[in-house]
Amino acid sequence: MEDCPYGIYFRGDVLELNKPTVAVVGARNCSNYGMELSYKIGFELSANGINVISGLARGIDSQSHKGAIDASGVTYAVMGCGVDICYPKDNISLYEDIKKNGGIISDYPCGTKPFAWQFPLRNRLISGLADKIIIIEAKERSGSLITVEYALEQGKDVYAVPGRIEDALSKGTNRLIKEGAGLIYSIETLIEDLELEVKTNTKILKNKNIVLEKELETLYSCLDLFPKNVEQLMSETGKNSVEILRDLIKLEMMGLVVEPSKNYYSKKI
Repeated sequence: MEDCPYGIYFRGDVLELNKPTVAVVGARNCSNYGMELSYKIGFELSANGINVISGLARGIDSQSHKGAIDASGVTYAVMGCGVDICYPKDNISLYEDIKKNGGIISDYPCGTKPFAWQFPLRNRLISGLADKIIIIEAKERSGSLITVEYALEQGKDVYAVPGRIEDALSKGTNRLIKEGAGLIYSIETLIEDLELEVKTNTKILKNKNIVLEKELETLYSCLDLFPKNVEQLMSETGKNSVEILRDLIKLEMMGLVVEPSKNYYSKKI
C-alpha cells in the first residue's frame, strides 16, 4: 500500500494479533443512546475475549474503550499524534487506563503533536489492525466514514448500527447499511453475527434474573436498545397511553428503562 507506515510505536502492551480484534468508531458529539450503546458493545466484545480498538476521541470512541476496560478486557487506542501525547487532553485518565489494559498505538514518532490532517490518516491503522469494523452514529460527512473507506480497501467487513431516519447522526450509518454494511440489531446476537471464533471470558456479566408482574413484563419485552415512542408501544401491546406511561414510570423507577429523548423509551444498558 502507498500509505503503509514505516513503523509502529507502542505504549503499554503490543497488540496480540492472534486474538480477534474489532474496531468501534463513531461520532464525537454522539447522543446518549450512542454513548450507552458503544459502552455496551465495547463491554460485550471485551468480555468475550475480543480486542477492542478505537481512537480515544470523545464520544463513541471513548465509551467503547471504557466498556472494554470495565469488562476487564483489552483495548487499544490509535492516535493521530505521538504515543507519548494524550489527545484530547481531557481523556488523560482514560489514556492511562488504556496503557494498563492494552496499549497506545501510533505510526507517528514520539513528540509528534496532534494536527488535524494526521487523524484521517491514522484511521487506516484502526481498520488495518481490526478484523471487523463497527460504526455507531455517523453524519453523512463523518470522519468515521474515512475508516470505512480504508476498511473496504483492506477487504474488511463493516457493520453499522441503524438510527432514526430524521436524525443527522443516523445519516451515515443508515447509508452504509443501504450500501451493504452488516446490520447490528441486537447486542445479544452481536458476537454470533460477527462470526469470530472466541473463547467466552468467565468474567462476562450474566443478565440479572428480573421477575416482573405480567403487565410490566409485556411492555418490557417490547422494548429494546433502539428507542420506541408511546404510539409504537401502544400498537405492540394493545394498551392505551395512560397504561403505557404508568408502566414506563414503574420500569424507570426500577432502573430498567430510560428516556434517551422526549417520549422515546428504551431498555437501560
